Amino acid sequence: MARLQSLSLFTRLYLSVAIAVIVSGTLSLIVIEKWDSQNEIDEFVFFTDYVYADLLKQGEIKPNNVQQDLDKNAKVIDVLSMSWQIVPIDTPPCDGCELIGRSGKVDVYRNELDQFMAVYTFLKSNTWLFIGDLETETVIFDESEGLVYPEQYSEQYEDEEYEVLSFDEIAPMLLLSIVLITIASTIYWPIRALQNQIEKLIKIQHQFGAGDMNIKAEEQLARPLNELASSFNAMASSIKDTVNENQLFAQAVPHEVRTPLSRIQLAAGLLRKSNESKQAIELLDNIDTYIGDINELISQVVAFSRLNSTNEEGEFELYQSIELCGFIESRIKAIKCEEKLRVIRLIDESLEITTNPVYLRLLVDNLLKNASIHAKAQILISLSTIKEQIELTIEDDGEGIPQESFDTIFMPFSRLDVSRSRKTGGLGLGLAISKAACKRMNSELIVENNKTGGARFTCRFSDAV
Repeated sequence: MARLQSLSLFTRLYLSVAIAVIVSGTLSLIVIEKWDSQNEIDEFVFFTDYVYADLLKQGEIKPNNVQQDLDKNAKVIDVLSMSWQIVPIDTPPCDGCELIGRSGKVDVYRNELDQFMAVYTFLKSNTWLFIGDLETETVIFDESEGLVYPEQYSEQYEDEEYEVLSFDEIAPMLLLSIVLITIASTIYWPIRALQNQIEKLIKIQHQFGAGDMNIKAEEQLARPLNELASSFNAMASSIKDTVNENQLFAQAVPHEVRTPLSRIQLAAGLLRKSNESKQAIELLDNIDTYIGDINELISQVVAFSRLNSTNEEGEFELYQSIELCGFIESRIKAIKCEEKLRVIRLIDESLEITTNPVYLRLLVDNLLKNASIHAKAQILISLSTIKEQIELTIEDDGEGIPQESFDTIFMPFSRLDVSRSRKTGGLGLGLAISKAACKRMNSELIVENNKTGGARFTCRFSDAV
């Protein structure tokens, strides 16, 4: 049952149709076979009734007599043999005989030689009249041929019978095949069309989820899919408007904030020149530090906003092949990790990827900054290929991260420990930017604690070259 549920809806639907066609075809064949068998019995009895009526007319059969003039010698009429037999009631007429049906008041048996036998019962005389196919011991007289033995006659008769397969014999099978094919085709094509329409909607949904906000679903579909497409388009338009508004807000606010910050910075500089008080100078230095923090925060907000914006046209034109070893070395120097910490490198120098260098820089820089903040003495950077994927790992020897917070740390402005945040600093957007940059490169960023207890961040690049 679990395997069946794992199949898609349409696969199960096609299997159901196939099973229904097979079952209906099998039942139809059984019904047709029974109908043919009964028809064959009726035709046989219809022929023997002529013989029986002729015997009545000639007076050779007297149904109302208690005693019949029994002639135990088999008589041959055309291709039928006729004989009398005195037998107990409700017993088979011969050894190996099988009752296969009834036509009117006449029972029809079939013997071991597959020969039919019509049995006419006379209760007053306790006798049966057998009219059936030729027995093997019967000798047939033909004026032109003389004596013909049953083997010769039956072979000749069978050859004539099976030389040509009549239309009546193949008509039921042919009709059943046509009906089943028609039913299967009638069911298959609407289901196939419905499947194609649903697959198109799924593809559009995936494109929208990947960031293509301009994608729209075709609404000229069969009901109720047209309602689903219309609802999706309305939802997509609403989400697009909301995202655009948030992007405009995120881009406008930093610009508007930087203007008064510049004026505050200018005023602080003027005050510094006109004031020689030590206390005033320290206060102005703090103001400059706060302005620098706000500028850094604004830069991170802008970067995070762009990473979470919709995909821009022509973005793939910015992609380029990047030699990872040299790139990481340049970022280590830019972040100045080695001023206070030891940086251990386990890097495969031959590895390259094709991506947007801006995304890669944001990923590496923020992971290096995070490691530099929390490390005690060293940072380990590993770059290797595992299962045909390039893995970049940056880990520190700090206090690590509680397992229940592995997802929380990637949220903007998240704080694991207020007291720890005061000691380590940070604005709360670095890891969120790293996660967003990794996602933009269709890659995966995971966090865990290493053997020494520090945090380990691993990025698996899915589109490595």
